[in-house]
Amino acid sequence: MGSPLHPSINFNGRTDPEPTLEAEDCQQRYQRLFENAPVVAYSLDNQLRTLYISPYCLKVFGYSDEEVQKDNLFWDNHIHPEDRQRVRHSRELYLEEGKGLTLEYRIIHRDQTVRHIINHTIPISHNNRIQCIDGFIFDITARKHLEDQLILTERIKVLNDMSLGVAHEIRNPLTSIGGFARLLDRRMTSDDPGRAHLEIILKEVSRLEETVNRVLDGFKRIRLHPAPADINAILTKVLNQLNHEFHHMGIQVITRLSNKIPELELDRHLVEEGLRSIIKTTIRGMEGGGELTITSAPNHRYVIIEIDGIHLNHGPLDACQMFFPFYREPAFDGGIGIPLSQQIISQHGGNVVIRNGNDQRASLVITLPLPLSSQQK
Repeated sequence: MGSPLHPSINFNGRTDPEPTLEAEDCQQRYQRLFENAPVVAYSLDNQLRTLYISPYCLKVFGYSDEEVQKDNLFWDNHIHPEDRQRVRHSRELYLEEGKGLTLEYRIIHRDQTVRHIINHTIPISHNNRIQCIDGFIFDITARKHLEDQLILTERIKVLNDMSLGVAHEIRNPLTSIGGFARLLDRRMTSDDPGRAHLEIILKEVSRLEETVNRVLDGFKRIRLHPAPADINAILTKVLNQLNHEFHHMGIQVITRLSNKIPELELDRHLVEEGLRSIIKTTIRGMEGGGELTITSAPNHRYVIIEIDGIHLNHGPLDACQMFFPFYREPAFDGGIGIPLSQQIISQHGGNVVIRNGNDQRASLVITLPLPLSSQQK
């Protein structure tokens, strides 16, 4: 329960006459509403000291209402450092004008994760002086993640469309260049002074042909041969195959695989190849070792596979580049590659997304549909 309100103190911290039984019943209903609503309701004095805060603050901030009330610097200390100056400046302006304010900014949760919030503040004035500040805080972290993912998905789509067009434009002249270069190679003697230059041309043509073919292959529809398969067994097999690489790179793999997942309709071989390429790519930034946590769990209509602890070498841009058809994994070993792996998952009715975290870390989430008989409405 939240901090008890004195019966003669309303939510704005103002003293009212002794309440009647009807008023007391009404206040109890309001208090019950605030204490159970998925929103942080609060009241501050004009020095920003907390008079009241609803228990949902534990969910949003990670601190109990009692802890918040004891910390007179709570509201400043938990603003994200990059947003702190902007929030303080906006707050000073609205306090001077005595107007309400709605701000969107980031906070630091007790567990050090970043949360996105909307803070709607309402100053309560008397004789043109602010007596206290009431407000509501809404946690919009999930919405922000969804918006970021939609932006990333649209960016990938645009890049894919561009790459397909470029690949088709390059292919025909490249075929001509390669054909003439190989014809010249057959006719040129081994001691010809121009052979060194010709070999450079042949090498570069082969490299470009490989790139173009990889892009065009990435857009071909894959023929699936689905059959009932245990996704946890496939994951376990892939991890066992990569165990030597994990050991060599100093990576500790932690698995939490749910035993409540039914068999899925999968092309076992292709899903196995796709998961192998995805996991091998995600660990490329972990040369210094670390923990990689892999979980699987059913969720309404899908199985959610999450790979957490990924290092992004160049920040969030890695997430976009990873699914771009021209993308080539470091130390590429001839596997099917990330773009084709994503297409395999997509053709099974699933998806692959990157969720950016803190300190250039991220998690990769793979979804695969449950059988219709197992889906929750």
